Amino acid sequence: MMQKLDGSEDLRVHRTRKSLEQALIEGTVEKGFEALTVRDITRRAMVNRSTFYRHYLDKYDLLEQHLNAIYQGLEEEGRIVEEGRYEGLIELLKQLQQFSNFYRLVLGTHSDTFLSLRFRQQTQQHCRAYFQQTFPEATADPDTLPFDLKFTTVSSAASSALLWWLEQERPSTPEQFAHWMQQIVYDMLVPTFKQKK
Repeated sequence: MMQKLDGSEDLRVHRTRKSLEQALIEGTVEKGFEALTVRDITRRAMVNRSTFYRHYLDKYDLLEQHLNAIYQGLEEEGRIVEEGRYEGLIELLKQLQQFSNFYRLVLGTHSDTFLSLRFRQQTQQHCRAYFQQTFPEATADPDTLPFDLKFTTVSSAASSALLWWLEQERPSTPEQFAHWMQQIVYDMLVPTFKQKK
């Protein structure tokens, strides 16, 4: 784990990591993730390889940490499907909007297989943990639909909705689309759980 840094050094580290993330995203759009090398990333970010390896093990670790970072807002904002509260989802959508070419590549029909798999796994992992914590009865009650079946269906619908938003060149703001997404998730997942209370 990285040691505590003073303010100026912490800022430099933050800038370096952001530059490397940006280089990963731009390089992936240009060359594809499979063909992209650490050398490509460091050249684009204008940092040396030793700097890269101080922060990441390889390009897969960089991707993993980038995906982890974009979900932190969801977790910090708490109840992402509670009616009227979806600030974390808005922040996630702003991230997707900022790098829309990259996420079209991740979610689209001709997506990079590894990128698509990791994004979907990360999404399911973070959201499943949230729902299991919020609705523990959903996994314990044998009279309800299996949680994994319901959750997998909702995750697939959410991914398709995100791709629609990106491919339509974002016909709505992140705030509006977050509201629509909240309605989809809340309507599909929450009522069944609440009925059992």
